[in-house]
Amino acid sequence: MGYTGCGMNVDFLIIGQGLAGSTLAVELLKRGRSVLVVDRQDGTGSTRIAAGLITPLTGKGMNPAWRQQHYLPKAVAFYHALEKESGRKLYHSTPVVRVFASERERDKWRGKKGELGQWAHELPELEGPFQNEFGGIEMPDGAWLDTLTFLHVVQDKLMDAGSWREAAFAEQDVSFVDGKVKWQDVVADKVILCQGAYGLKGVDGYQGWFSHVHHRSAKGEILNVWIDELDEARRYHCNGWLAPREGGMWKAGANYDWKNMDAIPSDAGRSDVLNKLNTWVKLGDGKDVPMEVIGHEAGIRPIVRNSMPVVGFHPEMAEVGFFNGLGSKGSLMAPAVAEHFAAHLSGECDLDDELKLVQPG
Repeated sequence: MGYTGCGMNVDFLIIGQGLAGSTLAVELLKRGRSVLVVDRQDGTGSTRIAAGLITPLTGKGMNPAWRQQHYLPKAVAFYHALEKESGRKLYHSTPVVRVFASERERDKWRGKKGELGQWAHELPELEGPFQNEFGGIEMPDGAWLDTLTFLHVVQDKLMDAGSWREAAFAEQDVSFVDGKVKWQDVVADKVILCQGAYGLKGVDGYQGWFSHVHHRSAKGEILNVWIDELDEARRYHCNGWLAPREGGMWKAGANYDWKNMDAIPSDAGRSDVLNKLNTWVKLGDGKDVPMEVIGHEAGIRPIVRNSMPVVGFHPEMAEVGFFNGLGSKGSLMAPAVAEHFAAHLSGECDLDDELKLVQPG
């Protein structure tokens, strides 16, 4: 990285320091490439409020995530390396208990346990104040990423390298000269947009370079709650989830709002999360476990193409790249996808066809 009469010269200008931008910047720095990460620091990014959950089997089908066998070890190694470097704890291994909602769900698991046995084992009886009596499964490889600490650790690393700047970015402020990207005082070989939902059509009024990318992003709301007498050594899922923090504090979530694309907590979202919890946990109002809502947050999940991450380039501007679509599994997928994209940007490999941004037409 250097300064000329034109200002700062870098290989890559990265817009957004969420999970995508952070992991990509770290992987590029590993390869000796120069970067400048620009973030507006307005507190609305989904990574800042995300629970950072890694859950080996999810959804109604209790299925592993796409490429989980490959991506999970890479994620664990990536976060542990940052922990070792920074001296700060980021990655918390926490077994996940999925409470069966019905006998039918239990039977579905028993029909699949032969193929999924590496990820979970059945618990015939559950300890805790659960309303359901059908047992459940435990996933030993469950974990959660402390996303806020992660962002601070990466920001510190970037600042130490002179590779971070707080600023608002607008596409109209970019010019292209002699195959280079120019923005403010920065000249870069490429600009990579890692803006999450805010870089997708219609979110926060966005109509920009990647408005052609189809998405079905969703607002999600999470409650910070205090709960007494619930085992903090595990995370619990059924209709929604409860994820432990410390001192009786839990995160509770989450809902999906497909219409309101804003990061504003709502009464409807709060009620939705609480109503879900009350279908499977005996909470509050004289029931088994007292609970108090302490805080309430909201963010927008960037969901692109079957909830799969996407990397690639603009169809008409080779200098403009894109890393998005991490959705609700970003903590699991970001490190491996960033590693691949950084390798491609460094000329080490072709772009993975299954990750590649599909061009319109």
